[in-house]
Amino acid sequence: MRVLCVSRNFPNPLLPRLGLWADRLLRACTPACDFKVIAPIPYAPPLPGFHAYTRFRAVPPSRWDDGVEVFHPRFLTAPGQWLHGVEHATQYFPAERVADRIRTEFPFDLVHAHFTYPDGVVGARLAERYTVPLIISEHALWEPWMEHHPRVRRHAVRAAARASFHLAASQAARDSIARFTGDSPRLRIVPNLVDERTFRLPAAGTARDSKRLLFVGLIRRVKGVDVLLHALRRLLDAGRDLRLKVVGDSFYESYRREIEGLKMLSRELRVADRVEFAGGKPSAEVAVEMGASAALVLPSRRESFGAVLAEALACGTPVVATDCGGPRDIVSEAVGTLVPPEDPAALALGIERVLTRAASYEPARLRAHSLERFGSQRIAARMIDVYREALANRGADRVASAAAH
Repeated sequence: MRVLCVSRNFPNPLLPRLGLWADRLLRACTPACDFKVIAPIPYAPPLPGFHAYTRFRAVPPSRWDDGVEVFHPRFLTAPGQWLHGVEHATQYFPAERVADRIRTEFPFDLVHAHFTYPDGVVGARLAERYTVPLIISEHALWEPWMEHHPRVRRHAVRAAARASFHLAASQAARDSIARFTGDSPRLRIVPNLVDERTFRLPAAGTARDSKRLLFVGLIRRVKGVDVLLHALRRLLDAGRDLRLKVVGDSFYESYRREIEGLKMLSRELRVADRVEFAGGKPSAEVAVEMGASAALVLPSRRESFGAVLAEALACGTPVVATDCGGPRDIVSEAVGTLVPPEDPAALALGIERVLTRAASYEPARLRAHSLERFGSQRIAARMIDVYREALANRGADRVASAAAH
C-alpha cells in the first residue's frame, strides 16, 4: 500500500522530536506500506524580530529521512491564533502543489492525516482531489478546543464526515470527538505506540535512584508541572528526601516563557535546589532517564493519551498520572496510580503511595503491561488493518457518496 501522510507535527532538522509519534507509526508500518510525507512548516519573510518563524527557513523543501521522502511546503502563519480559523486554507494550496508532483511518481492509495484540524481538512481535500480514501488520526481532546473555535469546529466535523475512518488515541479522545460528530463505527481507537527497541528495561545491575522523580513532556501549562512543584514541596515538608528532573522541549516562545515561570515558581516554593530543568533529550536518553528514576509523574490538566506513561512502563518504571483523559487507558493500580488533576495534595499522596509500594512493581511485569497494549507491532497491525479496510470499502463508499449527492 502506498500512503501519503499529511502531518504538520513531524520531525524535521530544526525540531527533530516534533511529532515523533507520527514518525514511529510510519516506521512500524513500513514492511507493509510505502510512505511519502507532507509536513508543512511556517513561512515568514526574513524580517528582524521574527526569529520564531524565520528559523524555519533553514529546513529544506524536501529531504530523505532514513528511506522516507519528506516534503516541507511553506504556509503563511501569524503569531498566536490570528489565522487559526483559516490555517487549513493557507496549508492546503502549497500542500496541493507538492501532492500533484508526488502523485506523478507515487500514485498513493490513500491519505493519512494526523490531527483533524488543520491536517485532516487538508487531507480531506487531497483525498477528494485524487479520489482515494482518507484516514484521520486525532491526537487531541476536542473539549474545550472545539467549543472555543466554532469555525474550526465546522471544518473539523466536515473533514471527519469525509474520512473512511476517524481514529482517536484513547477512549477519552473518542468520547470527546463523538460529542461533536455523533457516534459512528468509523470512529475507532488506535493508540500511540511504544518503540520497544528504544524504551527497554535497564541493563542488569543498573541502579535505580529511589529519591528521583521524573517528568517528561512538552513544557506547557496543560502538562501541570506547576502542580507537581507544589506536590514536591508537600512531600519535602512531610520528610521525603526527593529530587525532580524535568525533561522536555520548548519548541515555541510560549513554551520557553512557561519554563521561566516554572523556574520562578520553584524558587518561590524553595525547591529550586531539588529541581533540574534538563531540556529536551533524544529518545534513547529519555529511556535511560526513565530506567534510572523511582517513578515517572505526568500531572497533566488534560491528556489525550500520555505516551510517556507507556514508555516509562516499558522501561520498568511505575507511573503517577492524573485522571485527565488518556491516562485512564494506560494506568492501573498494578503499574502505578491515578489522582485527580489540579490537586497538589492528591498528587503528593499518589507519589507517596507509589514510592512506598516500589518493591511490588516488578519491572518485567510493568513492561509486559505496556507492550501487550501498545507495542509497535501490535499497533502497526491495527493500523494496517484500517488501511486495508478503507481500501476494501472504497467502492461502497463511492456508491454511498454518489447516492447522497
